[in-house]
Amino acid sequence: MNISRHTKGLIITATGILVISPDGLLTRLIHADTLTILFWRSLFYCFGMLLLLSLWYRSKIVDAFFNIGVPGLFMALLYLCGSMGFIYSVTHTAVANTLLILSTTPLWAALITWLVFREKIATKTWVAIVVVGLGVAIICSAKSVMPDAQVGNLAGLCAAMALATSFVLVERNRNKDLLPSFVLGGLMTALILASFVAPTQTSNSDLIYLFLMGFIILPIGTGMMFFGPKLISAPETSLLLLLESIFGPVWVWLVLNEYPGHIVLLGGGLILVTLVIHAVLSIKAGDKNRQPDNLP
Repeated sequence: MNISRHTKGLIITATGILVISPDGLLTRLIHADTLTILFWRSLFYCFGMLLLLSLWYRSKIVDAFFNIGVPGLFMALLYLCGSMGFIYSVTHTAVANTLLILSTTPLWAALITWLVFREKIATKTWVAIVVVGLGVAIICSAKSVMPDAQVGNLAGLCAAMALATSFVLVERNRNKDLLPSFVLGGLMTALILASFVAPTQTSNSDLIYLFLMGFIILPIGTGMMFFGPKLISAPETSLLLLLESIFGPVWVWLVLNEYPGHIVLLGGGLILVTLVIHAVLSIKAGDKNRQPDNLP
């Protein structure tokens, strides 16, 4: 059975998002401190991505790293900032809060493009940005038993901004393959944190979760979410990204019985409905599918 490139893009992207959706749950199952989690997660991710890229590029692996240039180095820094924000957020506020705030990333990317490159933003996007901002404010207003929940929410917003900037960077450098920059980002993060943690004191159960998350789930999910969107439109990608905001909190609720609360559900529902309507309107408006890049 022949499958169109567009359908392949939808399947690859959706699968990658579903693969990565238990990330928040695994992080909450780990008992180590935030910096230790980030250290092992980044180190395992570095080796997992390196193995994946070695199988993909084979003899061209060294050239792939040299070809990322300055944008790739900046991408590595964004990985560092985004990872720190995500892990701190997940460990200091409800996973639902973190993932719902992260779901707003595509709109922040549009806002960054407008601020930096002065590209026109459609009226529907401005409306979505305002409504989504209200949804985030509602989520942050919710009371929590976690003492640093508000700081965790802010860290989630910082992670969303770092991810949004990386989206803009990839879009502006579509002629470059920036995937190897994730390896550098993981290595850079681990090296920076090495002197602040005691990795040998991490329990075996924590190491199993960290290995599963960093070496297997994240590299596979990253690879699929990097190549899949090349075959579909940006609004379709934004729509599929919402899967993580839905499934991520569900895994935590089923395993840890973490109920986010009515206010968070209200703010999250406002965000999700707004993003779905925005994506559907963008697709109906005739946004062209992104032309496939030349894959290595």
